[in-house]
Amino acid sequence: MLIFESLGKLCLKVEGLAPGSIAGVTISDRTYNRIEWALFPTLPFTFSQAITDVPLKPVDFGSCVKAISVGKPITCPDIENDQLFDPRWRRVCLEHGLRSIQSRPVYVNSKARGTFVLAFREPKLESDWNTALMTFAADATSEVLSANVR
Repeated sequence: MLIFESLGKLCLKVEGLAPGSIAGVTISDRTYNRIEWALFPTLPFTFSQAITDVPLKPVDFGSCVKAISVGKPITCPDIENDQLFDPRWRRVCLEHGLRSIQSRPVYVNSKARGTFVLAFREPKLESDWNTALMTFAADATSEVLSANVR
């Protein structure tokens, strides 16, 4: 499907602009009940599988669920020591080598429908550069999804 190819290329470009990063996209189903699919081109497919079909409630399950639910960027600078999110989410992230993550809402028809994600293999605060890059990538993802997803 062209949408996956386009978003996969966007993720790879973002990773090239943020050395050491892992980029990805999630999108919820039309009823906003669960994450319908996830795309992380440079992680094993097991990561995308683990977060696909995750319910959007409770909202504190993980950074993507919370970003979709509250419509605001969510940053977890130290996944290993985080106490806000579900231990299952932390375990999946840590098993895939992720130590920090930033999830920014992606909008379709003026509603937060998914996230653009930037993760790192070490604990890390969100920098001004990453904020600007994530804003651009989330906006670009919104444009792609708005043209292809209802």
